[in-house]
Amino acid sequence: MHVTIHAGLTFQIGPMSSNQYARVDVTLADLDPEQPLEEQITGGKKVAAAAFKVVLEELDRQSGAIAGKGKW
Repeated sequence: MHVTIHAGLTFQIGPMSSNQYARVDVTLADLDPEQPLEEQITGGKKVAAAAFKVVLEELDRQSGAIAGKGKW
């Protein structure tokens, strides 16, 4: 048996009146309960942190481009 952990974060990216949100989800899949969990989680956290950073940078770039075009 393998285990999957899923977490998500939804946050507002526009003005309150715009009702615009973004969501970032992270899933750690195929965790083996017969292996040391801490090592698997630590490795997953490193990958998730790097991926999360890239996603947020791209989201910031795109939302800035949209805001610059007056679409908010």
